[in-house]
Amino acid sequence: MLSQVPALVFCVYRGAQVCRLQELLRKTIDYCGGPGVTTCQVGAGAELLRPSIAARLLYVNQDRPDLVEVWLRVSGDYGVLDAFTTVLKRESGVAFQVVQRSRYSMVIRILFPREPRCLSCQWCPLTSSPIGSMVRSIVFAPDFMLLELLVAKPQALRELERRGCSIASNVPLENVDYGLTEKQEYALVQAFLEGYYSYPRRVSVKELASRLRVSSSALAELLRKAEQRIVEKYVVEELPHYLVQNVLRSPALLEPRRRGRTGEP
Repeated sequence: MLSQVPALVFCVYRGAQVCRLQELLRKTIDYCGGPGVTTCQVGAGAELLRPSIAARLLYVNQDRPDLVEVWLRVSGDYGVLDAFTTVLKRESGVAFQVVQRSRYSMVIRILFPREPRCLSCQWCPLTSSPIGSMVRSIVFAPDFMLLELLVAKPQALRELERRGCSIASNVPLENVDYGLTEKQEYALVQAFLEGYYSYPRRVSVKELASRLRVSSSALAELLRKAEQRIVEKYVVEELPHYLVQNVLRSPALLEPRRRGRTGEP
Protein backbone atom coordinates (compact mmCIF):
# COMPACT_ATOMS: atom_id res chain seq x y z
CA MET A 1 0.00 0.00 0.00
CA LEU A 2 1.28 3.45 -0.90
CA SER A 3 1.77 5.83 1.97
CA GLN A 4 0.58 9.40 1.96
CA VAL A 5 2.59 11.60 -0.41
CA PRO A 6 4.78 13.61 -0.46
CA ALA A 7 6.94 11.02 1.26
CA LEU A 8 10.54 10.28 2.16
CA VAL A 9 11.38 6.95 0.52
CA PHE A 10 14.39 4.68 0.79
CA CYS A 11 14.68 1.89 -1.73
CA VAL A 12 17.23 -0.77 -2.60
CA TYR A 13 18.09 -1.15 -6.29
CA ARG A 14 19.83 -4.22 -7.67
CA GLY A 15 20.27 -3.62 -11.39
CA ALA A 16 20.99 -6.35 -13.87
CA GLN A 17 23.78 -4.17 -15.25
CA VAL A 18 26.38 -3.28 -12.61
CA CYS A 19 27.30 0.40 -12.25
CA ARG A 20 30.94 1.36 -12.80
CA LEU A 21 31.22 2.44 -9.16
CA GLN A 22 29.87 -0.91 -7.99
CA GLU A 23 32.45 -2.63 -10.18
CA LEU A 24 35.20 -0.77 -8.34
CA LEU A 25 33.76 -1.73 -4.95
CA ARG A 26 33.51 -5.38 -6.00
CA LYS A 27 37.09 -5.36 -7.27
CA THR A 28 38.15 -3.94 -3.90
CA ILE A 29 36.47 -6.79 -2.04
CA ASP A 30 38.04 -9.32 -4.44
CA TYR A 31 41.45 -7.71 -3.94
CA CYS A 32 41.06 -7.94 -0.16
CA GLY A 33 40.29 -11.64 -0.48
CA GLY A 34 43.25 -12.31 -2.75
CA PRO A 35 46.26 -14.44 -1.77
CA GLY A 36 48.85 -12.66 0.33
CA VAL A 37 46.68 -9.62 1.01
CA THR A 38 46.48 -8.87 4.73
CA THR A 39 45.95 -5.10 4.78
CA CYS A 40 42.15 -5.26 5.00
CA GLN A 41 41.49 -8.53 6.80
CA VAL A 42 38.93 -8.39 9.61
CA GLY A 43 39.43 -10.98 12.32
CA ALA A 44 41.99 -13.78 12.31
CA GLY A 45 42.22 -17.41 11.23
CA ALA A 46 38.85 -19.11 10.86
CA GLU A 47 37.17 -15.92 12.06
CA LEU A 48 38.16 -13.86 9.01
CA LEU A 49 35.20 -11.76 7.94
CA ARG A 50 34.41 -10.22 4.59
CA PRO A 51 35.41 -6.54 4.78
CA SER A 52 32.76 -3.90 4.22
CA ILE A 53 32.92 -0.88 1.90
CA ALA A 54 30.38 1.61 0.57
CA ALA A 55 30.38 4.98 -1.19
CA ARG A 56 27.98 7.91 -0.93
CA LEU A 57 27.67 9.92 -4.12
CA LEU A 58 28.37 13.58 -3.37
CA TYR A 59 28.50 15.15 -6.82
CA VAL A 60 28.70 14.32 -10.54
CA ASN A 61 30.33 16.80 -12.94
CA GLN A 62 29.79 16.23 -16.66
CA ASP A 63 31.15 19.55 -17.88
CA ARG A 64 33.88 17.90 -19.96
CA PRO A 65 32.81 16.15 -23.20
CA ASP A 66 35.38 13.39 -22.69
CA LEU A 67 35.28 12.85 -18.91
CA VAL A 68 32.88 12.32 -16.03
CA GLU A 69 34.06 13.57 -12.62
CA VAL A 70 32.53 11.83 -9.60
CA TRP A 71 32.95 12.95 -5.99
CA LEU A 72 32.40 10.25 -3.36
CA ARG A 73 32.47 9.74 0.38
CA VAL A 74 33.97 6.23 0.64
CA SER A 75 34.09 4.39 3.95
CA GLY A 76 35.11 0.91 4.96
CA ASP A 77 36.65 -1.39 7.49
CA TYR A 78 40.29 -0.99 8.46
CA GLY A 79 42.60 -1.13 5.42
CA VAL A 80 39.83 -1.25 2.82
CA LEU A 81 40.37 2.37 1.79
CA ASP A 82 43.97 1.55 0.87
CA ALA A 83 42.69 -1.40 -1.14
CA PHE A 84 40.22 0.86 -2.95
CA THR A 85 42.95 3.28 -4.02
CA THR A 86 45.09 0.33 -5.13
CA VAL A 87 42.26 -0.85 -7.37
CA LEU A 88 41.87 2.66 -8.80
CA LYS A 89 45.59 2.79 -9.66
CA ARG A 90 45.14 -0.39 -11.71
CA GLU A 91 42.16 0.92 -13.69
CA SER A 92 43.01 1.93 -17.23
CA GLY A 93 42.00 5.49 -18.13
CA VAL A 94 40.88 6.32 -14.58
CA ALA A 95 42.43 9.12 -12.54
CA PHE A 96 41.68 10.05 -8.92
CA GLN A 97 42.55 12.40 -6.09
CA VAL A 98 42.02 11.80 -2.37
CA VAL A 99 40.70 15.12 -1.13
CA GLN A 100 40.26 14.27 2.56
CA ARG A 101 41.10 11.16 4.56
CA SER A 102 40.50 9.72 8.01
CA ARG A 103 40.92 6.16 9.24
CA TYR A 104 37.56 4.84 8.09
CA SER A 105 36.40 7.43 5.56
CA MET A 106 37.65 9.59 2.70
CA VAL A 107 36.40 12.09 0.16
CA ILE A 108 37.71 11.22 -3.28
CA ARG A 109 37.22 12.55 -6.79
CA ILE A 110 37.44 10.09 -9.69
CA LEU A 111 37.69 10.89 -13.39
CA PHE A 112 36.16 8.31 -15.74
CA PRO A 113 36.26 8.34 -19.54
CA ARG A 114 32.79 9.39 -20.70
CA GLU A 115 30.65 6.45 -21.76
CA PRO A 116 27.27 6.31 -23.55
CA ARG A 117 25.63 6.04 -20.14
CA CYS A 118 26.70 8.25 -17.25
CA LEU A 119 28.05 5.55 -14.93
CA SER A 120 27.31 2.42 -16.97
CA CYS A 121 23.98 1.92 -15.18
CA GLN A 122 20.94 0.43 -16.83
CA TRP A 123 19.34 3.70 -15.69
CA CYS A 124 20.91 6.46 -13.64
CA PRO A 125 18.67 7.37 -10.66
CA LEU A 126 20.50 10.66 -10.19
CA THR A 127 19.71 12.03 -13.64
CA SER A 128 16.59 10.09 -14.62
CA SER A 129 14.50 9.33 -11.57
CA PRO A 130 10.76 8.94 -12.28
CA ILE A 131 8.70 12.08 -12.82
CA GLY A 132 7.35 13.20 -9.45
CA SER A 133 10.43 12.15 -7.48
CA MET A 134 13.82 13.62 -6.58
CA VAL A 135 16.91 11.74 -5.46
CA ARG A 136 18.39 13.19 -2.25
CA SER A 137 21.26 10.73 -1.93
CA ILE A 138 22.69 7.52 -3.38
CA VAL A 139 24.84 5.04 -1.49
CA PHE A 140 26.69 2.45 -3.56
CA ALA A 141 27.51 -0.97 -2.13
CA PRO A 142 29.14 -3.83 -4.01
CA ASP A 143 25.79 -5.62 -4.46
CA PHE A 144 23.17 -2.85 -4.49
CA MET A 145 22.41 0.86 -4.46
CA LEU A 146 20.50 2.53 -1.63
CA LEU A 147 18.43 5.45 -2.90
CA GLU A 148 16.92 8.19 -0.74
CA LEU A 149 14.16 10.07 -2.56
CA LEU A 150 11.46 12.65 -2.07
CA VAL A 151 8.37 11.27 -3.78
CA ALA A 152 5.56 13.69 -4.63
CA LYS A 153 3.31 11.45 -6.75
CA PRO A 154 2.11 7.86 -6.13
CA GLN A 155 2.86 6.93 -9.74
CA ALA A 156 6.54 7.75 -9.14
CA LEU A 157 6.65 5.16 -6.36
CA ARG A 158 5.01 2.61 -8.64
CA GLU A 159 7.54 3.42 -11.36
CA LEU A 160 10.43 2.90 -8.92
CA GLU A 161 9.09 -0.56 -8.11
CA ARG A 162 8.61 -1.29 -11.83
CA ARG A 163 12.26 -0.44 -12.42
CA GLY A 164 13.31 -3.00 -9.83
CA CYS A 165 13.56 -0.96 -6.63
CA SER A 166 12.62 -2.67 -3.39
CA ILE A 167 11.04 -0.16 -1.00
CA ALA A 168 12.76 -0.36 2.39
CA SER A 169 11.13 2.64 4.07
CA ASN A 170 8.25 4.96 3.15
CA VAL A 171 7.39 7.80 5.55
CA PRO A 172 5.02 10.75 4.96
CA LEU A 173 7.20 13.82 4.62
CA GLU A 174 5.04 15.85 7.01
CA ASN A 175 6.02 13.45 9.80
CA VAL A 176 9.75 13.69 9.16
CA ASP A 177 12.04 15.79 11.29
CA TYR A 178 15.75 15.58 10.59
CA GLY A 179 16.85 18.26 13.03
CA LEU A 180 16.85 18.82 16.74
CA THR A 181 13.85 20.06 18.67
CA GLU A 182 13.85 23.75 19.55
CA LYS A 183 14.74 22.99 23.17
CA GLN A 184 17.52 20.58 22.21
CA GLU A 185 19.02 23.08 19.77
CA TYR A 186 18.95 25.92 22.31
CA ALA A 187 20.52 23.78 25.05
CA LEU A 188 23.25 22.50 22.71
CA VAL A 189 24.16 25.95 21.38
CA GLN A 190 24.26 27.49 24.86
CA ALA A 191 26.35 24.59 26.16
CA PHE A 192 28.82 25.16 23.34
CA LEU A 193 28.98 28.93 23.84
CA GLU A 194 29.41 28.63 27.62
CA GLY A 195 32.30 26.17 27.28
CA TYR A 196 30.61 22.92 28.32
CA TYR A 197 32.28 21.15 25.37
CA SER A 198 35.65 22.84 25.86
CA TYR A 199 38.60 20.90 27.26
CA PRO A 200 38.84 21.35 30.13
CA ARG A 201 35.19 22.28 30.64
CA ARG A 202 34.57 25.88 31.63
CA VAL A 203 31.12 25.17 33.04
CA SER A 204 29.37 22.20 34.67
CA VAL A 205 25.90 20.90 33.92
CA LYS A 206 24.70 22.28 37.25
CA GLU A 207 26.11 25.76 36.54
CA LEU A 208 24.76 25.80 32.99
CA ALA A 209 21.34 24.61 34.14
CA SER A 210 21.23 27.43 36.67
CA ARG A 211 22.01 30.00 33.96
CA LEU A 212 19.33 28.52 31.69
CA ARG A 213 16.84 28.25 34.57
CA VAL A 214 16.16 24.55 34.13
CA SER A 215 16.90 21.56 36.33
CA SER A 216 20.21 19.75 35.94
CA SER A 217 18.44 16.51 35.04
CA ALA A 218 16.34 18.21 32.34
CA LEU A 219 19.40 19.85 30.79
CA ALA A 220 21.38 16.62 30.87
CA GLU A 221 18.52 14.83 29.06
CA LEU A 222 18.28 17.56 26.42
CA LEU A 223 22.01 17.40 25.73
CA ARG A 224 22.05 13.61 25.65
CA LYS A 225 19.25 13.44 23.08
CA ALA A 226 20.81 16.21 20.99
CA GLU A 227 24.17 14.44 21.01
CA GLN A 228 22.51 11.16 20.03
CA ARG A 229 20.87 12.80 17.01
CA ILE A 230 24.16 14.36 15.91
CA VAL A 231 26.04 11.05 16.22
CA GLU A 232 23.32 9.24 14.26
CA LYS A 233 23.51 11.83 11.49
CA TYR A 234 27.29 11.54 11.34
CA VAL A 235 27.29 7.75 11.10
CA VAL A 236 24.57 7.66 8.44
CA GLU A 237 26.00 10.45 6.26
CA GLU A 238 29.77 10.16 6.77
CA LEU A 239 30.22 6.38 7.18
CA PRO A 240 27.98 4.76 4.58
CA HIS A 241 29.47 1.29 5.08
CA TYR A 242 27.95 1.14 8.57
CA LEU A 243 24.59 2.01 7.03
CA VAL A 244 24.66 -0.70 4.37
CA GLN A 245 25.83 -3.31 6.88
CA ASN A 246 22.49 -2.93 8.66
CA VAL A 247 19.97 -1.63 6.13
CA LEU A 248 18.63 -4.98 4.94
CA ARG A 249 18.62 -6.46 8.43
CA SER A 250 16.87 -3.47 10.02
CA PRO A 251 15.22 -1.03 7.56
CA ALA A 252 13.91 0.98 10.52
CA LEU A 253 17.43 2.41 10.85
CA LEU A 254 16.67 4.44 7.74
CA GLU A 255 13.72 6.27 9.18
CA PRO A 256 14.49 9.67 10.68
CA ARG A 257 12.84 10.77 13.89
CA ARG A 258 9.17 11.65 13.53
CA ARG A 259 7.48 14.83 14.66
CA GLY A 260 4.89 14.92 17.36
CA ARG A 261 6.29 12.40 19.80
CA THR A 262 4.92 12.92 23.29
CA GLY A 263 7.39 13.28 26.09
CA GLU A 264 10.37 14.14 23.89
CA PRO A 265 12.36 17.12 25.25
